[in-house]
Amino acid sequence: MNLQQMHYTSTATVGPGGSGFRLTASSPELPITLLGEAEQLIGYEPPLDAPLHPSAEELALFPVAFSHNRLSDGSRLLYRIIRTSPGRGGRHGNFHAHAVRLSDHSGLPGGLLPIEAWESPSWADRTPDGGAPDPLPSLSPARRIDKKGLFEFVHARADRLEAFLADVRTLFRTPDAPQLLVVERDSVHTAYWIAIASAVLPRDLADRLTFTTYTRRPMLARQQIVGAFPDADFDYGSAAAEQRYRVHDCTGGPSSPARTEHDPWAAVAARIWLAGRPALFAEAARRTGVGTAPGAGSDHDPRDDADRLAALAAREGIILDSNGRTAAARWVRRHTAGGGLTEAVRTPLLTTVAAGGTDRTPEEWTVLGTLTEEFASSAFRTTAAPLRRDLRAELDRVAGDPATPLVRFLTLLRLAEALRVDRSPVLPILTERLTAALLDEASADRKVVRAALDAHTELRCAVLDALDRTAATGDPHPIVRLLAAELPGADLTGRPHLRMCAEVTDDPAREGGEAPPDDPAERPARMRKLTLTAGPEHQESPTVLRTAFRLVWGGRPLPTAEAARLLAELPAGWHQADGLVQAFVRTALDSTADDPEAPGLAKALLKSILGCGTELAPRERAALLLLEQAGDIADGAALPGCTGRVVALRRQAVPLEPGVEERLSRALAQRLLGVDPPPAPGELPDLIHSGDECLLRAYAREAQGRAVRELLRCTPPTYAAVCFVAWHTAPEMSGLWDEIRTELLVSVLRPEVRRMTTEDIEEVRRCLRQVGGQWAEMFHEWDRFGVLGRLSGRWRGRPGRP
Repeated sequence: MNLQQMHYTSTATVGPGGSGFRLTASSPELPITLLGEAEQLIGYEPPLDAPLHPSAEELALFPVAFSHNRLSDGSRLLYRIIRTSPGRGGRHGNFHAHAVRLSDHSGLPGGLLPIEAWESPSWADRTPDGGAPDPLPSLSPARRIDKKGLFEFVHARADRLEAFLADVRTLFRTPDAPQLLVVERDSVHTAYWIAIASAVLPRDLADRLTFTTYTRRPMLARQQIVGAFPDADFDYGSAAAEQRYRVHDCTGGPSSPARTEHDPWAAVAARIWLAGRPALFAEAARRTGVGTAPGAGSDHDPRDDADRLAALAAREGIILDSNGRTAAARWVRRHTAGGGLTEAVRTPLLTTVAAGGTDRTPEEWTVLGTLTEEFASSAFRTTAAPLRRDLRAELDRVAGDPATPLVRFLTLLRLAEALRVDRSPVLPILTERLTAALLDEASADRKVVRAALDAHTELRCAVLDALDRTAATGDPHPIVRLLAAELPGADLTGRPHLRMCAEVTDDPAREGGEAPPDDPAERPARMRKLTLTAGPEHQESPTVLRTAFRLVWGGRPLPTAEAARLLAELPAGWHQADGLVQAFVRTALDSTADDPEAPGLAKALLKSILGCGTELAPRERAALLLLEQAGDIADGAALPGCTGRVVALRRQAVPLEPGVEERLSRALAQRLLGVDPPPAPGELPDLIHSGDECLLRAYAREAQGRAVRELLRCTPPTYAAVCFVAWHTAPEMSGLWDEIRTELLVSVLRPEVRRMTTEDIEEVRRCLRQVGGQWAEMFHEWDRFGVLGRLSGRWRGRPGRP
């Protein structure tokens, strides 16, 4: 069967609405309506810079308009237009168009694609004699698009190749897909672009691809790929605003920006072209099993096309970028699961993936992590060397980036195990992150960590060791909950702190057993039990003691009574346990003023801590000594000169805890005002000379209290003499002391002296005379105002002292 043909020749003038061509010959079976439609399509305007009167050599340089179009009846029109002579019509000259009609359901004879007929020797350059076309059973293949020239062109246009292929991929996705405008200075180059597009499309789509290699008015063209010269009647700005075109200007003009969504298929396809392996596109189309465009179909995943093409490229050893390698590895994963991948395909494919060539993205590492079994085989022990190198660098990188998702870190670890990559440099960091995730009850990674620990013995041991260290240095209570919830039955051998945490987990007291966990009477015994659980070689270890203490008391304060009992039972090296000394010190110093255990605890602490050479902070040491001294003073066991020692220690203990200060001030004041035993002669002067306002005020309060008044009334009058001497000691030493002593003489001593009988007054004077000096005279002078007040006759009538 012969092809239906048409021949057109340009006229001298172009009428309104005309194409400038007239029909000169056609096959008789062509319908008239189709001839008219074809005439509207066939047209030619030379470039603006074309010579008006070209020579024969210049005629050969005119662009060839080779076009494939769809007609209204579904058939297609393939034509070629060339300039044949200068002609008589000025710059338009004479042109000849030769067209063939192709049916909708069949293409060119012999399975030839439309672009393969470019510059076929079957195209006529003039109208056949007699007005009837010669029979044309087929078109001979083109000779001008050879592989060598096409590959050279591909390398020359490598910068536009991927973007062009990404746009070609969209041509058959939707009916209103943007047209591709290719700007070149030679129509042959446009034909190369169309040949590239036809090669990457499935053959049935390449057969329907519409195009033209040249037009002066691209905005009137309706083909999918439109070729034009730089001087074409085309406004890039308005075209970009309409979004009707994707422009690829290879002459230095503006081109459309790259698509926002990266197309991995286009990237792989570009590398296949640059590698000179276009036959892989046909193989990929055969393996697809459907004659659809890449990515076409509502239920079709475009990644499948990229994965398949990338796998074929990798199988042939074509170097891919990270996205391409990811696609190839994803294809291997999918087909390995089904058992449909032979060793002859898998080995070279994965060898290419392992070779790398560009930086690997996180997505690539994630997919590679799913192929651990494949990379673990002996076939890759030598060829996977580049992958091992990249993996070591990636492990170092993610170990230094806390933002790296833990799942990805673990994926890299699995791959490192398969490839036998040394993991020791990053294992401590990974262990730290796994441990933190386990301890964070709100972490979404806990299940992932648990699965990783179950799968990796090395990780499990490292994490358990880290948890043991955490229990030894931090709060062990979260680990108690963790062992019960996430790590039941874990091997705790050689991990004393975890063993104690597990003992707390299994303690019947936590589930309503014999004694509640916060029973104060049971706490020391529970701590002893925990230290025994740690094992005989660990039970006296300072860290074990600390952990046991924290497990029993937690953040609760340690009562002084429990502290005293516990201190008596602790082994000799207890003070080395981090935080334990401070807990006991705080218990003692934070005690209340009336706590009976506190002074004894302070004494025992000082003996235990200072006796073993452990240093205390100077302020805390001074405060403990004051607490001990306060107890001794209250018990009457203080040695002479204690006031001077108290004054000196107070300067070192500032700020002193309120309970200790209250206890000390009260005890010292009671000692200085007491009679059994009386204070040493220099005690009160030591206090007065110190100027310590707190102690002096406490002395004043105690002197104004009921106890002193009772002593003045119920003891022999000698106590009044003692008070008189005391409150006249060191006058004018300080304004504060003068204020205090004057107030005590007026408000405390004088009212009580007024109540005394003559005999009592005389007894006071006798005592003062025994003291020596002028005390008796001073008392007489001080009491004179009392005598004058009693001249009314009540002097002798006053009742005696009770």
